[in-house]
Amino acid sequence: MTDIHLLGIRHHGPGSCRNILQELERIRPDLILLEGPAEAEALMPFVSDGQMKPPVALLGYQPDAPQNAVFYPFADFSPEWQALRYALRENVTLRFFDLPLAHSLAFEAERKDGSEPAEADDEAIEQPGDPFDLLAEAAGYPDGESWWNMNIEQRRDGSGIFEAVKEAVTALREALPEHTSRRDLVREAWMRRMIRAAQKEPFERIAVICGAWHVPALENMPKVKDDNELLKGLPKVKAECTWIPWTYDRLTFRSGYGAGIDSPGWYHYLWHHPEDDGTWWVSRIAALLRKKDMDISVAHVIETVRLAQTTAALRGLPAPTLEEYNEAVTTVMGFGDDMLLQLVRESLIVGNRLGKVPEAVPKVPLLIDVERLQKRLRVPFTAEIKEMTLDLRKETDLERSLFFHRLALLDIDWAKPETAGGKGTFKEKWSLYHRPEQIVCIIERAVWGNTVEEAVQKYVSDRMTGITRIPELTGLLDRVIPANLPELVEAMTIRLDRLSAASTDIVEMMEAVPDLVNIVRYGDVRNLDFSKVGNMLRAMVARILAGGLLVCINIDEEAAGELLEHLSATDYAVSTLDDEELNGMWYGFVQQIRNSSGAHPLLSGYAARILYDKGRISREEMRDTLSFYSSVGNAPSDIAYWFEGFLRASGSVLLLDDNLWQLVNGWLCGLSDANFIELLPVIRRTFSNFTTAERRKLGEKAKGFELNGTDTGTASGEHSCNDGDASKVIPLLGRLLGIG
Repeated sequence: MTDIHLLGIRHHGPGSCRNILQELERIRPDLILLEGPAEAEALMPFVSDGQMKPPVALLGYQPDAPQNAVFYPFADFSPEWQALRYALRENVTLRFFDLPLAHSLAFEAERKDGSEPAEADDEAIEQPGDPFDLLAEAAGYPDGESWWNMNIEQRRDGSGIFEAVKEAVTALREALPEHTSRRDLVREAWMRRMIRAAQKEPFERIAVICGAWHVPALENMPKVKDDNELLKGLPKVKAECTWIPWTYDRLTFRSGYGAGIDSPGWYHYLWHHPEDDGTWWVSRIAALLRKKDMDISVAHVIETVRLAQTTAALRGLPAPTLEEYNEAVTTVMGFGDDMLLQLVRESLIVGNRLGKVPEAVPKVPLLIDVERLQKRLRVPFTAEIKEMTLDLRKETDLERSLFFHRLALLDIDWAKPETAGGKGTFKEKWSLYHRPEQIVCIIERAVWGNTVEEAVQKYVSDRMTGITRIPELTGLLDRVIPANLPELVEAMTIRLDRLSAASTDIVEMMEAVPDLVNIVRYGDVRNLDFSKVGNMLRAMVARILAGGLLVCINIDEEAAGELLEHLSATDYAVSTLDDEELNGMWYGFVQQIRNSSGAHPLLSGYAARILYDKGRISREEMRDTLSFYSSVGNAPSDIAYWFEGFLRASGSVLLLDDNLWQLVNGWLCGLSDANFIELLPVIRRTFSNFTTAERRKLGEKAKGFELNGTDTGTASGEHSCNDGDASKVIPLLGRLLGIG
């Protein structure tokens, strides 16, 4: 008769690992049934490959819909990983006996309807809450995680542990039947089918390794027909499987992984240093804090270890847990402040370890090309965020830039552009951060080509055909140009020419001008020929000049606010290009807005400000305009909008431009008392948009100017005061200060 040994584990834990290895050595099975999809068995030999470095994950995906994917993560301290290594080392037959990917991916497609990939064993997502919290409450622990850590992961004697876990889980499943989802029931029925099939083969000792929650369902076998009924008509899709690198951060609960843990870095330490008395762990903390310029000595390390051990003894624990070490670090190294634990948590308790898989692992051609380029350009995936500043005059940096831009066009968000400090067009800054989902995205884009360049060409071309708005196409073209894809640029330029010729939407054209200017400027810097785009830009501005005034007339505040943003962006872009012909056309349009009585006052005020800044209207003319728009004949709301437009984002300009300052200050000081009181709410509304620092400095500057703009002597310490008012305040100050 075949002996079946049910070994219930948690998916990641050093104690569970040691217990599994000890039990396998005791049982010496001739078959191991391991929780996992059958499709992964072909990838087993890679586990013993020298290039395989956990954490890694089995990625199962649907080839015709790669976004439907599921991950099975493994760390060094994952019991399944150690079981795989044991089977390969001892030449023991091992089979994955969980529901095949073909069915589980079909379940995922139904459950998520194509949303983000989920890790395997994510039952907690469907049934929130940890059932082990009940055991923790009964035993006096704060939560199920603490209970499991103390009783399983840090337990030194593993004898009888699997029987105890089975008994505990059996009680929990009886008390919490709702925690077992329909998907769990189907998986367990499939597992039982696989066990029955194995029993019919000439195996004497079978070790069944699965999540502890499933053990009672595998021990108490129902009738075969009941399981067959559960498994009848299962949905099915085509599935493929591969190994991918994983990170410790993605093993945590906070990442959304249902079978996650709180402290993978701490578990890594427990697995690799089981006999350490805490000195190695605390020494690593000390080394980390020293790198952050904190004064941590050997004495701090000794006292921290002693305090953690003493605290554990007082609590009746056989050895300090992570909680005792954290408390000791806070007390000894942080002097009672736990702020430094945030640093320790990210770097050590969670850890920034990134795994590695062998190059021979089956991969889609596009992923192979990405990894080839990463290796040649020396920009591998890393677990931590890496910032990189590129000098495009250097060949390697230019190739890196092209690579990053092309991945971004494929919507693979590994490299994100940042604002580069300093001057120079030949400078780019990127922030690199790897997430395993990016590999799924690469697999998804593989249908467009076998190389990055080919995939980008076809993927963007397909997107381009569905674009009907000019700004959307110019924005995409602006992203394509730095990727050095001339054939694609030519096709997009032709498409843009057709769209612009057919468009009658003035706002859409105005929205597209900044991107067109960037494209023309990029061509100037990179010696690329964008004369066609330049001609389109001039034609577009000419059409704005001819019909743009109509969109500024008889509109409400919301529409005027949106149009003001387009005016501002377009004015900045045209000014940057500094083309005389283009400037003439643009400022002609702005002049139309200023002179029109029907244009919204918010736009009229901004137009007047643009023309004054560019020297297109004189100071005297501007003073007359201010007087006209502040006259009592105008509606207060119109006055408010005009001044809001005129002084838009002008706090710093008023401080630096004395001519504008004197113009505004002179107008304000020239108002009569009645007019000033009437306009005060309008003025306050306008100045409230300035920052606190700008308003304070404007007030200080106002003290130092007279009506004609000369200094009043404030800076030299001479102040005028009212002696009568001051004499009323002095007695009160005397009492407050205790002066007789």
